[in-house]
Amino acid sequence: MKKILSFVLVLALMLGMCCSCASPERKNDKILLVTSFYPIYIFTLNLVDGVTEFEVECMAEQNTGCLHDYQLLSRDARLIADADAFVINGAGMESFLEDVYSSNENLRLIDSSEGIELIEECSEHHNEEEKDEHHEHNHTVNSHIWVSPKNAKLQVKNISDELVEIYPQYKGQIEKNRDSYINRLDKLSDELKLAFKDIGGKNIITFHESYEYLAKEYSLNIVATVESHDGEEPSARELAELVDLINEKDVVALFTEPLYKGTVADILSNETGIKVYQLNPVLQGEKSLTAYEDIMRENMSVLKAVK
Repeated sequence: MKKILSFVLVLALMLGMCCSCASPERKNDKILLVTSFYPIYIFTLNLVDGVTEFEVECMAEQNTGCLHDYQLLSRDARLIADADAFVINGAGMESFLEDVYSSNENLRLIDSSEGIELIEECSEHHNEEEKDEHHEHNHTVNSHIWVSPKNAKLQVKNISDELVEIYPQYKGQIEKNRDSYINRLDKLSDELKLAFKDIGGKNIITFHESYEYLAKEYSLNIVATVESHDGEEPSARELAELVDLINEKDVVALFTEPLYKGTVADILSNETGIKVYQLNPVLQGEKSLTAYEDIMRENMSVLKAVK
């Protein structure tokens, strides 16, 4: 199946490059930086702010969410074909695109995950049969690195270093933007430490694997991650086990996210009395330089409400 998917992706790229009616001609001679999805888009926007020679586009539209189950569109293949550089999250998040971007020998790849300590995925967080069916590009590590402000700063630095290497003529402005942005992220990190003060060390359950890096940075214990795929949710037996786990581990909160559409969180809340809270893993939002900080501060308000 992977080989078939790779062939289809490469074919889509070739069609995007060769078919005269498939891709409109570039209207300007700006340097096109294509980012894989929303958080990387925001990081890159900050780094090239004020440098009018750059144009930044996001491959996945802003309401896409996580790339785990993303289906490549012909528009995306054309965008990558037109790009001068492709900025990715890395850590396996875009592995399903490798055949597409590697087939463009003129494309510069910028991997923002370089040097970041990755968390291995825990098998108990997934049903192995479902994993094969729904995550065909099988990650061996957790790729949601950007949700941790500490990692976000490293990603920003990685992107900055690569941009300066490729486009040294803009070194001054890019590095000035980098320093300003990292200072803002440092301030955000300090604020989050205070927000986590009251729940640090406590046990929680999440409904997506987005929060492991955030939990590690601020000493939260994720005792279970409940994944829902295409409407499939835990069985009655698994629900009973989760109820027992909540009671045994003294779980203080259940955390969902804006794109969560399941019912298990409410069922567990009704069964145990544990409250459900919503955190945003910065997968969608406004086209704003402060979007990452704004969303994380909204998360901060949520965390302060946890008792």
